[in-house]
Amino acid sequence: MFLVFPRARLRASVFAIPSMIVMLWLEGLLPFFILMLSALVHELGHIAAMRLLGYRARRIDILPMGALIVCPEGISYLHETVIALSGPIASLLTSAIAFCVYAVSREASSLFVAFVNLLLGVFNLMPIEKLDGGKALYCFLSHKNNESCRRISSAASYASKAIVIILVSFAVIVSGGNLGAIVLSAALLLQT
Repeated sequence: MFLVFPRARLRASVFAIPSMIVMLWLEGLLPFFILMLSALVHELGHIAAMRLLGYRARRIDILPMGALIVCPEGISYLHETVIALSGPIASLLTSAIAFCVYAVSREASSLFVAFVNLLLGVFNLMPIEKLDGGKALYCFLSHKNNESCRRISSAASYASKAIVIILVSFAVIVSGGNLGAIVLSAALLLQT
């Protein structure tokens, strides 16, 4: 279920605001702000690549754990690959900048920014079908053979999901059962 804002070409899940309120309550203002800003930078990476390639987003969906930018139809596989990879690249560049800031200032919040963006970039590069890495893999392989492309993409997606489940379980154990980590992990698992 979505709230639709046609003039802005925006749809917002009715669960997006409640999930943001829960994350704000669980993690506090600064971590919540850093998470939201990191997600915005990631999505702006996709939008920037799309605009540089001469396209405009057909629609933006705000979801409980992120956003989905719907590309217009008729984009070449190469351009779709570039657009899919641009979000994780923006996250990884932000992480590198934040690590440099931390090296100079030793400010703990910059280390948190670096860590969040590193996780966001690496996680989205995983070849899971609903993530940027899965989209990029599918588009990269699609120009050759659709049937083998689907099989390879599906196999990579299932293997990556297994890895995510193991990593999420480890994160919950290491965090000592931190409620915020559990909610975030559950949301990530449900979204993949």
